[in-house]
Amino acid sequence: MKWVIRGIVLGLVLLIAGYALAMHWSSCPLPADSPPVTVVIESGASSRDIADALHRAGVIRSPFWFRLVSKVLKADGKMQAGEFSFEPSILVWDAISVLVEGKVVYYPITVREGLRVEDIAALIEEQGFGNRDRFLELAKSPELVAAFAGPEELEDTLYPVEGYLFPDTYNVSKGMSEEQLIAMILDRFSQVFNEELRDKASQMGLTVHEVATLASLVEKEAMVPEERPVIAAVFLNRLKIGMKLGACPTVLYALGRPSGTLLLKELEIDSPYNTYMYPGLPPGPISNFGRSSLEAVLNPADVDYLYFVSKNDGTHAFSRTLEEHNRNTALYQGN
Repeated sequence: MKWVIRGIVLGLVLLIAGYALAMHWSSCPLPADSPPVTVVIESGASSRDIADALHRAGVIRSPFWFRLVSKVLKADGKMQAGEFSFEPSILVWDAISVLVEGKVVYYPITVREGLRVEDIAALIEEQGFGNRDRFLELAKSPELVAAFAGPEELEDTLYPVEGYLFPDTYNVSKGMSEEQLIAMILDRFSQVFNEELRDKASQMGLTVHEVATLASLVEKEAMVPEERPVIAAVFLNRLKIGMKLGACPTVLYALGRPSGTLLLKELEIDSPYNTYMYPGLPPGPISNFGRSSLEAVLNPADVDYLYFVSKNDGTHAFSRTLEEHNRNTALYQGN
């Protein structure tokens, strides 16, 4: 009987010792009052790579123990890439759970209305979320916007995705690829320009690409919200009678300039984006527009204006005839 009792006691001691040892190797070695530690797991990293990265950051005590627990939990191949935050009190199986569930650290990045594809690519690189050149390379792929425009509509566009990168604030992680970033932003465009709005465009005799192109012009021309539907009406009125749009922002886009004053000789640039030279719409959008510009095109003001000129205070003077427009131009532009 004594041997049985001793055996039970020894078993309990070994069990407790084993549990204590397992908890020791499973605990984070960082002091309890340490700040959270962020670790970036690269895409395609193996469980060994992940274990080594966590060990270097001080999140785990033993890479071997991490890999062992990972195998027991059948987590190998399921841990995701990205930037993760770990509390100093975390246990190894909880760290594995964070990785498997993809609880990455997200950062907000805001794409403002009126930005061009090149501006967005630069923004993403400046904030450390991707490579500008890679983003621009992808932006030249018409396949990415096949749901919105056909190949013939995109044929002469500089960047087929221009106009379809919807301005908004996005939560991104440092592990995301440029492909994932573009896909996320394009998906937002699809949500905003929904089936109801597409039906509205169709009723107006416009394709999604034509609406997007017009909305991009409104975005670049309008400075005050109440003028957006009026400016949209001017462009639509001109298109109806076959009149050239004569929009300065299209020439600036052809010149590769986001803004600025045009010289008379620059209006002569031979580009399909030059709406002073070629009638109809330019090949595609010249900026990425917001919801208000989109709604302005689909709900234009009921006016018969054909002209507008800046008053140099953010507003415009609108007119129906060239004679009236010339007077407004002389009044507000001094020529």
